[in-house]
Amino acid sequence: MQEVCLYTIDEVNKRLGQPTLHPQVAVLDAAALPESGRLCFSGNFYSVCFRHTSCSDPRYGRRCADFQYATLAFTAPGGIVTMERADAVAGGASGILFRPELFSMKSLVFKKNDYTFFGYRPEESLHLSLQEMRAVQDGMAQIRSELSHDIDRFSLRLAAVGLELLLDRCLRCYERQFIVRTDQNRRHLSAIDTALRAFLAGAGMKSAELGAACARQAVPQLSEAYLDDLVRVETGKTLNDYVRLKMVENVRERLLRGSLTADGMAGEFGRQETRALTLLHRRLYGELPGKLEQALCRKTN
Repeated sequence: MQEVCLYTIDEVNKRLGQPTLHPQVAVLDAAALPESGRLCFSGNFYSVCFRHTSCSDPRYGRRCADFQYATLAFTAPGGIVTMERADAVAGGASGILFRPELFSMKSLVFKKNDYTFFGYRPEESLHLSLQEMRAVQDGMAQIRSELSHDIDRFSLRLAAVGLELLLDRCLRCYERQFIVRTDQNRRHLSAIDTALRAFLAGAGMKSAELGAACARQAVPQLSEAYLDDLVRVETGKTLNDYVRLKMVENVRERLLRGSLTADGMAGEFGRQETRALTLLHRRLYGELPGKLEQALCRKTN
């Protein structure tokens, strides 16, 4: 296994034999590596890099039903970035590195949490259509063009604007990838629903947080960030909200059967969770049965 080196952006540029146009941003060209060359590094920067993959490649999760033109992988600071000569793409832009400080720029300061794909695993990479690949390449080329100017007080601001456009395009592409993987996503949701039914049928204190942890255990092959986005795309809800909805459905079913009492509900879910479930039940179905409503109000106040 190749040793992982800890580099700055300037040191990565030197290993690729390209100039450092800005110490906080770099557009990389894998074609600068020797024919059989491979660079494995880490550092305090985010990365967006093309990967050479084939159909059903387990490293980056490409499936036969995915687009086959290009693969993009994302890493957060401290993650391992691997570049090979085979990752080179026409046009010279094989990837981009940028330091966390760019998220403090005006154009990006409120958007960092939108780019959840930096928390995905390598096997949850993005597989692009030809049109999407060209759009990403254009974004990288635009950033490189801006970096080619002499550094002034606008350099980082304009680079951040280009970076925002690039990351927003990646966000759009990931939304598309979730859509074309609907069948697989529904299988994951089915596994989550099965796990939540077992969780709600079991003994012990229950909460949305514990239910979400149970849901994650049902699909351990998915990263937390990817699972959260999958649930959001498929249901329109966050994972915690989806779990709480299942909890309300469970409560309502037991109420209609007459198998749930105020004491039972408060004892099973706790005061805070019971209050949240009661409010959600009101919003979805209207008031609880009168006596239960009054009893719960006494127990949760």
